[in-house]
Parts: sequence; structure tokens; C-alpha cells
Amino acid sequence: MPSSSSAVSARPGSTKWRLKPSAVCSSPRSSNLFALSAKASSLSYDAGVVRGRHLAAALALVAGMGSARAQEFPAVTDRDFTLDLHQGAVLGSGRIVGMGGAAQGLAQGSAGSLFNPAAPAARSDTSTSVFDWDFHLDFLNTSLGSDFDNNGIRQETEFGLFQGPVFTGGLVGQYGAWGLGVSGVFAQQQLEEQADGSRVVPNAVVGRVSLARALFDYQLMIGGGVRAGTFSMGVDAEGSARRNLFSITGSSLEAGAIWRPHDHDLRAGMSASLPVSSENVTDTECDPLDCEGFILPDHAALPWQLGVGGAWRFGPTRWNRLVAARWRDEKALVVAADLVVTGRVPDGYGLEAFSRHQLQPSGRSVSWSPRVGAEYEWIPGRLRLRVGAYWEPSRFRDPAGEDITGRAHGTMGLDVRVWQFHLWGKDYRLRTSITGDGARDYGNGGLSLGFWG
Repeated sequence: MPSSSSAVSARPGSTKWRLKPSAVCSSPRSSNLFALSAKASSLSYDAGVVRGRHLAAALALVAGMGSARAQEFPAVTDRDFTLDLHQGAVLGSGRIVGMGGAAQGLAQGSAGSLFNPAAPAARSDTSTSVFDWDFHLDFLNTSLGSDFDNNGIRQETEFGLFQGPVFTGGLVGQYGAWGLGVSGVFAQQQLEEQADGSRVVPNAVVGRVSLARALFDYQLMIGGGVRAGTFSMGVDAEGSARRNLFSITGSSLEAGAIWRPHDHDLRAGMSASLPVSSENVTDTECDPLDCEGFILPDHAALPWQLGVGGAWRFGPTRWNRLVAARWRDEKALVVAADLVVTGRVPDGYGLEAFSRHQLQPSGRSVSWSPRVGAEYEWIPGRLRLRVGAYWEPSRFRDPAGEDITGRAHGTMGLDVRVWQFHLWGKDYRLRTSITGDGARDYGNGGLSLGFWG
């Protein structure tokens, strides 16, 4: 029966999004949130002391640096811009995050269906019955750092455990060579407080339905599906209910493939996603030029994405071989590597700067993200350890128009078997997982629940 494993991005077809602003309108708020003022103290200068001249030069340099930091992005003045909705950090199941996002060759079962629609047909090595099933539940906390998007805008507010959560869940049923999966993701990001004490809160809800089939005696899995989602942005103000600003809804097609050659230790996968582009706003109940103080975007977009990768297992038996036992309890090391390429968003601008009524260029060039990971079953049937790393390229530019430097991530995780039970004539093992992801100004930790496989 399949285990809750990781998976990769799927191949959406083209889609249309519709922006639906809410009916709430009020006067604009000030957006000057992170401007810095540089003050220089008066310096008493003695012309006879040379070091005083050096000190004055140093103070002038510091003041110049403060002035550069005080520089802001251009203000939003009209609706002729595109909101770039791409997310650079790895988000997904505990196995995906713990192995640094290297998931193309490991896509399998319920957790895999979040990223590759071929995963529902990819059974575990011990699944021998005609009917089988799998599930997963994950919680991630992405508010542990100060720069979630690697855009150079650091947040000073400290958020709680459930501020900025990501929840994922899914269920897969398998009958013969067919697999059907339903999965979903809820993600919320907390942004810095506005000048009036309110806070902009973006939310995303994405659901997937995938149908997959195994071919050539389970050596090749192919699948397709439908992805539907809603992105919304609201404002939280103290003492009042959340006020929705606008929402973006849309759907698209996906496709993916996984290759497992018989009696080998190699598995590989690849995925591709087409760009998702929004429609212009045509009907609004509030003024899109002044909707709760915001000028709403004319477009929103996700870039195209390509991914390719593979995994190799070092163990006492061949990886791609059916195992008659209920579980494959043996010490083994799995290593994996992926390369993910993400496309441009012409005229794209970042979400966080937009929440501050400013335009920060985003997604203006193609980006490359190499990812590697390893998993070791240390105590067979009871404990697995994971470690990984990946490069998150920044898609943003600073106020001077220079590209912001990407950042390297280090990840880790583990699976612990917590319960074994009997249901519907079969034995099952329940496992819990802990995962973490750390980088410059970024932190992500999470818990997961699913079957041991």
C-alpha cells in the first residue's frame, strides 16, 4: 500500500483567473511603512586633528547608506500591473520539505498527488491487493522567519504558532492499475502591520482531483487532473472582522509521469506546468482605484515551470521489486536530486510590496533551483531520518533595480512509527513526521500524519 511520500509540481494547462473585489470601500491609508530616516548628529570639528576629518567622512558614509535604505519602491498609481503569485520556498508534505524539495523520482500516494497527478497510481512496493488506499495530513508554520518571499523586505512583527500556517491533506484510492486522488492546501501569510495598526492577510486555497494509470506492469505511471484554487487578500483591523479586498479564482489541467524500471534501484520523474494568467477586472462592486485604500491589480499570474529529477536507493534488495511482506523493514539509504526551472512574469510585481501600496519588480527573468536530499531508514520499521538542501533564487529587485541575491536552504526531518492496527482485514502502521527548513531570514517547521509504507 502506498506511503505518504513527496511529489512534484504538475503540468497545468492554461487557465483564466477572475478578480472579484469585495464591496467594502473606505478612505485610503498611508503606505509609508518601511521608510527610514537617517539622522546625523552635529560634529564638532577641530581642523588641527586629522582623525576628526576621518570621522566626519565615516559619518557621511553611514548617512549615505541610511539614505539608500530609506529609498522606497514606486507607489501604486494605476491598475496597469501584474501580481506575481509564484512561491519560491518548498512547501508540501514532511518528506518533500525534509528532502530539500527533491521529489520528482519519489512521487507516490496521497502526499504525492499534491504535486504530480501520476502519484495516485504509484503504489508502494508492498501493495499487492486489488484495492488499496492512502491518506496524509500536514501542518507547516512559515512565520518563523522575517523574509518569507526572499524579497529583501524584513518584517519586525513576531507572529504566533498559527499565524502564517500551511495545511495540506489528501486521500487516494487505488483499484488495479488505476488511482484516484483528492488533495488540498490551505496557506496563509501574515504581513507587516500597516501604519494604522491593521494587517494585510493573503490566503490561498487549492484543491486537486487526479486520475492516474500504471502502464507496462507498473513501470510507468501517467496521470492528469484538475486544479482549482482561490487566492484572496483581506485586512485585519483590531476590534473588527476581517474585510476582504479581492479574490482570484481559477482552474487548470495538470499532467505528470513517473518511471520505475523493474529490478533497478533508480526512479525518475518529470513535470511541467503552463503559465496561469488572469483576466482584467470587468465588474466590481467597489471602486478598483480605491477599494479599502488599495488600487487593485489588472492581472495576476503564475509562471510556467519545468522540473526533472531522479532518486537512487542503496539497500540489501532491489528498489523496484514487489515485496510479498506487509512492510519492507530493512536499512536503506535513498538519495535524490531535482532541477526546477521557473519562467518569467512580464510586468510582474511582488505581493508584499503591493500590500504596502508599492511596486517591487518580480519574476523578470528565468530562475533555476537545484535540490538534493537523502533519507535513511535507521531503525527498520520504526525510524527514518532525512536531510536536504536547495537553492531558492530570488525573483525580486531592490529599489535600485538590482537583482536580490538568492539564498541556500538546509532541511531536515524524521518519521516515527507510532501505532500499528488492523482494519478491513489488513494491518496498518501510523507514522508521525517532523520537518524543518531554515535559510537566511526564513524558517519553516511542521508536523505530519500518515501511513508508514
